[in-house]
Amino acid sequence: MALLIADIGGSSSRWGIIRNGEAVAWPEKLAGFNPASGSPDVLQQQLKAARLDPGHGEALEVFAYGAGCGAPDRAGRMHGALRQVWPQAVVHVGTDLLGAARSLYGTKAGLVLILGTGMNAGHYDGNRLHCPMPSLGYILGDEGSGADIGKHLLRDVLHGLAPEVLRDAIFPQGPDLPALLDAVYRSPASQAFVAAFTARLADHLGTEYVHDLLASRFFALGRLLQLHFSAEERAEVRASGSVAHGFRPVLEQALLHGGMHLSAAVKDPLPGLLAFHAQALR
Repeated sequence: MALLIADIGGSSSRWGIIRNGEAVAWPEKLAGFNPASGSPDVLQQQLKAARLDPGHGEALEVFAYGAGCGAPDRAGRMHGALRQVWPQAVVHVGTDLLGAARSLYGTKAGLVLILGTGMNAGHYDGNRLHCPMPSLGYILGDEGSGADIGKHLLRDVLHGLAPEVLRDAIFPQGPDLPALLDAVYRSPASQAFVAAFTARLADHLGTEYVHDLLASRFFALGRLLQLHFSAEERAEVRASGSVAHGFRPVLEQALLHGGMHLSAAVKDPLPGLLAFHAQALR
């Protein structure tokens, strides 16, 4: 029996294989697939070309953790897409939040947070997730996410509220307002477009404006966590995602202000997922 483990986002995916007690991560990212809005065609083509399965008639089991897989019909789309690649495999589909929980906690309990392009949170009891906080998307919610921070950054730049040096670094030729609004309001990938501006803040962390912008959005996130989770449930927080990892010091201080201890912030949940499933085989 060989296991394939996958962390699948909308734009990219990471894969690993566990065989004969050894876990190995595939060195390259492959295409992503979000069953809420995307097509699996490119991912399926790349998976077939990569030949991740062990072959030789060996039984294969696939554990895929994906964005957009919270609803049964969407999880079914992901399941069907992977079965087209491996018709004989046993395929399990879970949410990206469950993947983060298993990666970060194993079988221990705690609050798990995804903070990348979007945001999601839940309490993990060591087996199941409990998610009382509604997921409202980046227009109405996703506080503290890359899209949320990028939205506030763009608004400040366009209103002249951001420092001139930061504005010039982001838009050396000045912002093209019509093109910018078109990308925000009409692009099918508007969330990723807005979130991409957050990554540019990494080179300006020493400025008061950037620190205050990040802190304000992380404080907003902390207030929501306090609202939806008990003091016991949120005492320890472990996070996954580029924003949590890249801006950990500011996030850690903001959560601490609300009585929450951020004990881990990883960019990639795959190593932890491989360890979790390798341990489950023993």
